Amino acid sequence: MRLLLLAVVAAPILAFWPQGPDEWSEHVRKACESSRFGIRLAAAKRVADGGDAAVTAIQAYEKANGRNALPSSLVDAIADTLAYSNATNELLKGWATDTEFYWRSSAMRGLALRAGALAHPPAVVSPAAGEPEGKPAPAFDDASLKSGEFFDPYVNDPAWLMRTHARFGSALVGRPIAGQSTEADPRALVRLTRLLLDEGQLPPLQPLIEALADQRTFLGIPWGQRLGQEANKALHNWLAKDYPEVTGGDRDKSTAAIMAAAQANSGQQLTQPKEQVATDNGIVGGFEIASCKFGDQFVQWTADGTVFFGIDGARTTKLPADKWQELLQQRTAITLDGNAGVVVCDKLQLVLVDTGMRVDVAPESLPNPASEWLKRLTQTLEEANETERAANLRRGLGQFEGR
Repeated sequence: MRLLLLAVVAAPILAFWPQGPDEWSEHVRKACESSRFGIRLAAAKRVADGGDAAVTAIQAYEKANGRNALPSSLVDAIADTLAYSNATNELLKGWATDTEFYWRSSAMRGLALRAGALAHPPAVVSPAAGEPEGKPAPAFDDASLKSGEFFDPYVNDPAWLMRTHARFGSALVGRPIAGQSTEADPRALVRLTRLLLDEGQLPPLQPLIEALADQRTFLGIPWGQRLGQEANKALHNWLAKDYPEVTGGDRDKSTAAIMAAAQANSGQQLTQPKEQVATDNGIVGGFEIASCKFGDQFVQWTADGTVFFGIDGARTTKLPADKWQELLQQRTAITLDGNAGVVVCDKLQLVLVDTGMRVDVAPESLPNPASEWLKRLTQTLEEANETERAANLRRGLGQFEGR
């Protein structure tokens, strides 16, 4: 009975007993390798909550297996954790500044949150008040984060999430955001607005209102609708009890009601958006490059050789008829039977509308005939005075060439 009583008393104490190096290594291994998603998430949360104590085990794992063996769930958990401390901070800096690391934008988001905590430390709440303390004060100091200087080299990064999170950090410390006024990617405008609302700031809300009426597509992908859903969720969370009751079927009426509530709560003068419809009508093919290093690139074309650039297809060029007809005759070279390689993060998606081909290609996995056809397309764009876009495409496509 004495032994049983001792076990009952000791169990809660042992649960919080400091972990040894081997135990942290096991938690990291589970977070990275467990076949069960729930176990990976739980282990990632435990590692993240371990703060500095778990960093050595993380570094040992990435040294043995490569940095890109770390899953996004672990990086996101560490970015979001309230364990704001020295070794964790340096770990995130190493990840964010590594252009080869798949999840560098998540690390940048974690650094942005830490910059905000440094610039605006939480008020100390007396235990006698009986209220939760919320976010803890950072257990480290970092002048480059507190001033926002750390984010400057990344606010115009080619990868939209990377530059968005760098701008997020700049905004949280009150540093002017370079490049935001000329941002062309609608996803970046909506995401930054949502992030700032989540942190209790009030940025201009018009990007969210515009997204509510967005029905644009890219090669059949309803990215505008997804953007509208993100914007609606952000406004719903921010307006809370003031979010209006809306009914389906009348998008304009619902958007007007949400806009009115947002205008009343923010004091901003907002404009009712015009519905933006699908933008890929008449498109016969194209491709998307998703890259954490070179940024996302979107290219689609019509049968007459008009090429559209950007997720919104806002920028176009017309290829010479003879060059385009030659390319069309050779396009069977990019017909693939199925996905090529195993996609983890970066990918190339190829689409031919008339044949129904839609395949994903992992880095270093693009068959040579398809690679050569895309090179010829890039060369034709360059000859059509699209020099900068051709150069960007070469960089982006280069990592997918078969080895």
